[in-house]
Amino acid sequence: MPPDLSGPPLDELKQWLAISTAGEDALLVRLLQTAWQLCLQFTGTDAAAWTDLDEALRHGIVRFAAHQYRERDAGAAERIPAAVAALWQPWRMVRL
Repeated sequence: MPPDLSGPPLDELKQWLAISTAGEDALLVRLLQTAWQLCLQFTGTDAAAWTDLDEALRHGIVRFAAHQYRERDAGAAERIPAAVAALWQPWRMVRL
């Protein structure tokens, strides 16, 4: 279960999207939660709080949530955008 992302993470996403009202906060928090889960799956990281993540991971979460918000009418995303994957790649666990 993702941590509470309704504080600074939501504020950062709203700033990224230039949204100043609270009308879509519930949707934005759900998008952040989804991005959080995908980040942890992609990297194999086990973080319990927003501040436990490196800044690049947090930025990737915000960018992915923003991407999902902008593309919400286009259907489900098939893959993580390259810019987000590039931010998360250094933390990805590689198995040999």
